[in-house]
Amino acid sequence: MSAAGSPAPGLIRAALPLLAALALVLAAAPRASADDARKKQDILFAEPPARTVDDAPFALAARATSGLAVAFEVVSGPAVIDGKTLRLTGEPGLVIVRASQEGNKVFLPAAQAERAFTVSPRPSAPAIVSQPTGVRVAIGEMISLSVRARGQPQPTYQWRKDGVPLTGASDSRFTVASATPADSGTYDVTASNALGTVSSDRARVSVGRHRQTLSFQGTTLVTAGQPVMLSATASSGLPVRFDVVSGSALLNGSVMTPQGGTVVVQASQPGDAAYEEASPVTQTFTVSPGPNGTRPP
Repeated sequence: MSAAGSPAPGLIRAALPLLAALALVLAAAPRASADDARKKQDILFAEPPARTVDDAPFALAARATSGLAVAFEVVSGPAVIDGKTLRLTGEPGLVIVRASQEGNKVFLPAAQAERAFTVSPRPSAPAIVSQPTGVRVAIGEMISLSVRARGQPQPTYQWRKDGVPLTGASDSRFTVASATPADSGTYDVTASNALGTVSSDRARVSVGRHRQTLSFQGTTLVTAGQPVMLSATASSGLPVRFDVVSGSALLNGSVMTPQGGTVVVQASQPGDAAYEEASPVTQTFTVSPGPNGTRPP
C-alpha cells in the first residue's frame, strides 16, 4: 500500500485480467437469464402401427406440449414424407421417423422424438422356392433334408414320411442324427400360412450299409518259384481274400508262389452287416525265370 492508502501500481496491473474476465461474465449474464426464462416443451409422439407395403399414405400424429407445430422427417427406411403425410415406397423394411419442434421466444426447443415401425411384404400364399432332394446314407450317418418357401406371413412347415406327419418336424430343415434302415422312405413337407398350403416334391431317402473300397499294393515284377506276400487293404478294415484268376501260381492265404508267365490275382471283400461288398480289384504280375534260368516244374 502507498502512504496514502492506495493500492500499489503492481497490484493493480495483476488484477486487470481478473477484472476483464469478470466483465465478460457480467455481460453474458443477462442473455443467459433470458434464455433460461423460456418455457420447456415436450413432444408427444405415439409409436406408429406396423404397415404393409401397399398401405395408403397416412398422417403422422404428434404434438408439442407448447401447442407449436411439429415438423417430421424420415430418418431411414422405405418411406417419404410430405408435411405430416407419410407415403410408403413399396418396399419392406424398418422406417424411422423423427419429430422436432425448434421453439420460439417463449418456448425452448423440444427434445427430438424418434419412432420406428415395420413395413411388411404384401400378403401372399406359400410357394416352394427350394425343393428337398433325396439322399443315400449309411447306417449311423446323419440324414439332412431342407426346403425353402416364401409367403407372407412367413409359412410354417410340417415334414411327412410316406405321407404321415412327423411329430416335432416343423422347421425348414429336417435331420436324423443317426440313421437306421427304418428311416428309409419318401419324405416331403408342407408350407402353410393364412392364405394357403403347398406341398414340396418328394425326396427318397435310402439307408443302407457302408460302402467300402479296396487298394492292391506291391511290386508286380516277381521271380518264378519265389514266394510273394500279397498286400491289399479294405477301407472298412475287414480282411481281404485273394484268388488267382489266370496264370500259373500257387496261393496260400496271402502268399503267392508264381510258376511262370503272367499271373493275375484278384482281391475281394464280401462285406458284413455294416459294410457292402467291395468291388473286386486285380493285379497283374510278370514272372521272370528263377536264378538258374529255369522255371519251377
